[in-house]
Amino acid sequence: MKNKQHFGLAGRYISRGLHLAALGLLLLAGCSGGPRVKMAPGYEKTPTRAQAQSNLMGTPEATAIPPTPTPEPLALDDTPYSLPSQALSISVPLGWKMSAEADDYVRFEAPDQSAWLEAALESSGYQLEQVEFENYMTAMMNALYDGADSYQLLDKQIAEGQAVYISSYQKNGFTWFAQDVFVQRSEAIYAFSFQALSKVWDAYQPGFQTITESLETRTGYVKEDMIYRFMRAYLAPNNQFSLTVPMGWTFALGQEGPQGAILDTMVSPDGEAAVEVMVYDAAEELLNTDIGQISIPLMKAQDGEDMRIRANDVLNDGRIRVDWQIDKESLYAFSFFWQDNTTVYIFTLKYTDEHSGTYEETLRKVGDSFAFVVPKN
Repeated sequence: MKNKQHFGLAGRYISRGLHLAALGLLLLAGCSGGPRVKMAPGYEKTPTRAQAQSNLMGTPEATAIPPTPTPEPLALDDTPYSLPSQALSISVPLGWKMSAEADDYVRFEAPDQSAWLEAALESSGYQLEQVEFENYMTAMMNALYDGADSYQLLDKQIAEGQAVYISSYQKNGFTWFAQDVFVQRSEAIYAFSFQALSKVWDAYQPGFQTITESLETRTGYVKEDMIYRFMRAYLAPNNQFSLTVPMGWTFALGQEGPQGAILDTMVSPDGEAAVEVMVYDAAEELLNTDIGQISIPLMKAQDGEDMRIRANDVLNDGRIRVDWQIDKESLYAFSFFWQDNTTVYIFTLKYTDEHSGTYEETLRKVGDSFAFVVPKN
């Protein structure tokens, strides 16, 4: 999500924000003197009355500093906004400009860019269990604020199928407050992000809460191609290649893998699908056949000794593709490995048969997003 980005709060805003977060969760459950002048010695002893001293000394008379204008509360448009897909309708602030729109996403901005809101939805393929939904929300929050200069979670209120997060963060010298709301309806997950500079947050947050209350969900309009549509960038170790991976998946980077390999994993909320990247220093350059002899044992050590290889091929870009499965776990996977100088890279996409309909297309998109950042040697 782009724009001026925001974080950090003054203490006087926090109590109201936390109170409204709790209130929001309950409501969701029931709704789809002037500057001093240093005087010269003896100045105060002059018989001239103080009121006229400034004129005699050639210093302008002090004037009162005007108070900072109090921001007006948000006024909402009488006509609700609906996404082009019709899967979501909400009230929006009167006079705010729509700056982006798609079937599954919309963004509105205040005229002075002191605040903005986003509304979005995607499908998880089927309804997640509560713990899986919480995995999704944690991953989304990490992705949303990954680029902040600093970030602080002030409060979160979680109930079955819904949650409200109140945060502050710093970005490019600005302090912002944020209220993020997630709602699960069957396989559809609706997300709202309300962001405002600290100077307007106290005035605007009640309006944000009213917008949340206005939510109307229509899961019948959620399409199959909306499964995990929101992606974030991944850059492999050594800047070797890039991918795009679902924002709602859990990233665990820089882990220790088999035989001292570096291991990065990106796992779906239910644990039924994953992207794995292993980076191993072979200490020497290898032939293709030798790369396989190094890579297959590493893959088995990571994923299971019962791995059965179904097919293999050498791709035009020099990568070796291996299709494999583990029968007793109904696990299916596609791995790609290659060497750059003395470093072996193994990139794996895997999913269980139980939810193949949910994850096959998602993982295909992840695979299609593969791109070498620098030419492979």
